[in-house]
Amino acid sequence: MSKVKLIFGTSNTVPSGETESLFEDAYQKAFKPFLTTIYNHPEIRPTLFYAGPLLEWLEKKHPEFHTVLGEMMSRKNLEMLGGGFWDPMLPLVPAPDRVGQIEVMTTYLRKKFGKRSRGSWITSQVWEAHLASSLKASGMDYVFLSERAFPSVPSFRPESPVIAEDQGKTVVIFPVMDSLTERFLKVPPEHILESLRTLEPSEDKEVVVSLIIDGRILGGDGNYSVCYEEKWLERFFEAVHRSRDWLECVHPGRYIRNSHFSREKMYVPGPTYASLMRWSRPDNPGSADKSSSRPSSFYREFLTKYRESGLLYAKMMHIEVLTNQLRGDKYRKKNAKEELWRGQEHYAYWHGPTGGIYSSRLRHAAYSALIEAEKATRERGIFKSALSSVDFDMDGQKEFLYNGLNFNAYVHSVGGALFELDYLPVSRNYLATLSRYPEDYHPPATREQGYDKYPRHAFLDHILHPDDGPESFERSSYRSRSPFPGKRYEALEVVRDQPRVTLSCRGPVNGGGEVLEIRKTYRFRRNNLEVDYLLTNLTPRTLSFPWGTEINLALSDDADKRSISINTEESNDNGSDRRGRDRDVESWTLLDAERDVMMFFTLSEPAELWSFPVFADYRVGRELRRKYQSSFFMPCWNVELPPLGTHSYKISMRIGRLKNR
Repeated sequence: MSKVKLIFGTSNTVPSGETESLFEDAYQKAFKPFLTTIYNHPEIRPTLFYAGPLLEWLEKKHPEFHTVLGEMMSRKNLEMLGGGFWDPMLPLVPAPDRVGQIEVMTTYLRKKFGKRSRGSWITSQVWEAHLASSLKASGMDYVFLSERAFPSVPSFRPESPVIAEDQGKTVVIFPVMDSLTERFLKVPPEHILESLRTLEPSEDKEVVVSLIIDGRILGGDGNYSVCYEEKWLERFFEAVHRSRDWLECVHPGRYIRNSHFSREKMYVPGPTYASLMRWSRPDNPGSADKSSSRPSSFYREFLTKYRESGLLYAKMMHIEVLTNQLRGDKYRKKNAKEELWRGQEHYAYWHGPTGGIYSSRLRHAAYSALIEAEKATRERGIFKSALSSVDFDMDGQKEFLYNGLNFNAYVHSVGGALFELDYLPVSRNYLATLSRYPEDYHPPATREQGYDKYPRHAFLDHILHPDDGPESFERSSYRSRSPFPGKRYEALEVVRDQPRVTLSCRGPVNGGGEVLEIRKTYRFRRNNLEVDYLLTNLTPRTLSFPWGTEINLALSDDADKRSISINTEESNDNGSDRRGRDRDVESWTLLDAERDVMMFFTLSEPAELWSFPVFADYRVGRELRRKYQSSFFMPCWNVELPPLGTHSYKISMRIGRLKNR
């Protein structure tokens, strides 16, 4: 009688941008005890996936872990899965990058462990049908995919592998039976085996159950006691061994080679299962009722739900073009490509169960890699600063990109705002901010703090209500109905030889028939950015109103490493987050002590400066966290314009490294 075939294993990842302590904690509580336990049960024959950044960390910090993996592979007790080395969401990256990343992983496994991989793990279980051809082109014969990714058709059985096809290329998909893996550590191990026993193979029906578990769950997330001190995992392995008369542990590669069953071909669509789609659903900021949110029809909608996700994706695609244009210098192209692939790590592009894009550490790690890739495309001594107009974010309108020797500054027509500020010496985008978004898990206290109505960029223009203040802006309860942050500015002039761009927008004042024109000119210098404002009253009567321009900047995550000093170029380095109003401000200095970077702002006229730090609440697993995202600054003036009159303001910013520190 045929036996039930069991493919058991884990997928193991830690975001590369995370802290050393988090890597070490995951190693001590999850990765090390798991390998120790399964090493003593050679009959289990595990199938394991480790993401590239984790493999590199293990090789550097715990080489003995690699030694054990290599020994298990040499005695044919272990099969290692491949995949994208830097853990990208495969459908989101161009096909050549998919192939390139998988080939890097394949080469790494072959060099370190003596055998190449033939199977691939699918990051975050995000599948699209066209992946089959890319995977096959990379030498992959099979993949693992959650049972929930499959369409609800009578012929689908989660215990039966299927064939996926694209452009004549095929791979085998092993469905992962998540309905069982989710019961791990929650029920006695024997209950898992009882469920497996109900699956009966026959001469014409194979039963292959794939149980691939998130490796950090087995020991992490507070599960260490159950998993190892109470020996749940040990008891599970013993129960599997006792069931050897009807259950057989197999490796997927060997099983495919030896199996003679015919398999059904199935075209698996893009994922629509709830555990993924919840992160793409656009929530209604005015309601705590989940039913009021429009259901997402496609998982990629997270690129529009989180505007910052769309901009990071646009940056990645922009760098993709730059790296593809490299010719001649193979070493430089290889370096640029590897940094690009490092920047494709999926966490920062969406929310996901790890918090993803809400983690400023992960956002900045992705941007840092992409900026490093961009720097690698520049030939030293040949590259010159340039101002270009391209549809950077793929919205059908052109943005204005200044690429300088020391910094990049990107200007968007919506709001006429600065949306990216890369300081190249430290590969830091100081506008990798994040707006506060409504999430269906937010408690009432979070919702009462308010959500942002527009992206937290820089040089966003506001006609203010007299009752507004920094407190109302911090809680998004301000009375101002200024349209300018969401309006499209018209480009009046783009000068490339003396790089500057002038934008203009008209809008109402105080909700009446009065019309104000805001014209602003961005001027780019080696270490300086200047923004010249010209306000024009287009009505035949005097206009009086408070006006300000909002600047958000993502400084150090560490509150002790970020500070602000008023009316002095010297940083006080007091490590405090400033809140409230400062009057008669002519200049202010921002310090990012973590990178020894200082930004010095000067104003053409004294202003009242509003400021506060921006925090966002998000969930990681079952834990609700509040983390710093950016710092808000807004110089404000009381403006009085005679009929058809004008008034000008200038804001200058100088950025540079601190000396003698």
